[in-house]
Amino acid sequence: MNHLIIFAHPQQSLNQTLLDLVVSTLLNNGHQVTVRDVYALDFSPELSISEKAAIKRGHVPAAIQIEQKLIQQADVLTFIFPIWWTGLPAMLKGYVERVFSEGFAYQINKHGAIENLLLHKKGVIINTHDAPRTFLDANRIVPSHRMTTDTEVFDFIGIEPVERLLFSSMEQAPADYIHEILKETKETVEQLFPPAV
Repeated sequence: MNHLIIFAHPQQSLNQTLLDLVVSTLLNNGHQVTVRDVYALDFSPELSISEKAAIKRGHVPAAIQIEQKLIQQADVLTFIFPIWWTGLPAMLKGYVERVFSEGFAYQINKHGAIENLLLHKKGVIINTHDAPRTFLDANRIVPSHRMTTDTEVFDFIGIEPVERLLFSSMEQAPADYIHEILKETKETVEQLFPPAV
């Protein structure tokens, strides 16, 4: 399978370790992997009014065309990022807004209904959060985030969400907890995407 991993964290972190683990596990199982680090790409998160209008007319900037081609070629899209302010980091939010554009990821038909265009792809999300799970549950952050990413991004454009891993209490997490996180991540990836036949 062809995997595209979209990664968003500006510095060395557990997210980077998770990325490296996912990549190595997939490669060891014979899958193809491409990583797009939105910070390393220096990808502008700004969707300007003029750019949005140009895209609607079919004039897609070259930088966006590159990302869209990689998405078209992928069987699986995996997003790895920390939850900040209950949502996506701004760089990743801008990536989604610019790249998953009308005419590429979805379209509105003559009856005003939305048609999703990225069918037959699977989606995986791996998140970290500094707060403890009790805080996330008390503030309904998990179901809210599922709505804004699994439903309002993946379902909206036709991608089937197959897994979400959320690791909380990351602030000063002890080594044994980090070990469990890495173990769970590796086992999940191996179960979802076993060795290619």
